[in-house]
Amino acid sequence: MKLIIGCPIYKRDWILPEWIRCIINQSIDMSDVGLIFETSPDDFETTNSLITWKRLDKRFQIFEINERKDIPHFEHENNGRQWTMSKYHNMVSLRNSILQRVREHQPDFYLSLDSDILLQNPNTIELLIAHIKDGADAVSPLMFMTPVDSRFPSVMSWKDKEYNVAYRKEAYPLGEYFQSDIIMAAKMMSKDVYNNVDYQFHKQGEDLGWAKNATEKGFKLYSASYIYAPHLMSKDMYQHYLTNGDNRGNIRTSQVR
Repeated sequence: MKLIIGCPIYKRDWILPEWIRCIINQSIDMSDVGLIFETSPDDFETTNSLITWKRLDKRFQIFEINERKDIPHFEHENNGRQWTMSKYHNMVSLRNSILQRVREHQPDFYLSLDSDILLQNPNTIELLIAHIKDGADAVSPLMFMTPVDSRFPSVMSWKDKEYNVAYRKEAYPLGEYFQSDIIMAAKMMSKDVYNNVDYQFHKQGEDLGWAKNATEKGFKLYSASYIYAPHLMSKDMYQHYLTNGDNRGNIRTSQVR
């Protein structure tokens, strides 16, 4: 098994067909790919879409749909997201559950990919794997973590040596390949990383807890920000994208403002 893609997913039937299309349009051979999902028993639409995909597309060596009945699942509001400490704890549990399954399969690479991120560049996976082969421990494409503007890219920096607080600098070399303290939302991991780095609660999100653990173990994280992946955070944003696209992928400047 070359690659496993892992994804906690809930109430995302509105974007799932396009998310799937972006994966199967990637330049790599789908027979080298496995898929692992964490779902909820009350999300019939999303689960049924995944079951249909599994039944119709036989190329994937692994296609696991694991229902999590032990924790509450939540759907984001269309006009925003309200994260709470309990939601962060739930996400830690979901992501670590997938990590455990990945460790049992031992692929060459693991891509943690959120269900509202589209790999619109068909070379995304191939390029991320190439960076791992060249020595990166984990690498991420560029996304933005808000519905509009480019002030909040998918990288952050630690403000203190205890990793208690993270912030965004006024400028990152967006459009380039660079080392970053924190990467998030879509992360390609080497075997050493996924075998040794768990997700952990952090008051700013589980991706930061993961980055803290990775850094403490000596792993280097990178942003391949010349690769853009739209982060479509709501149904309205997705509909706007279908009509107008997302020109934030054209950014080639160090300024994040």
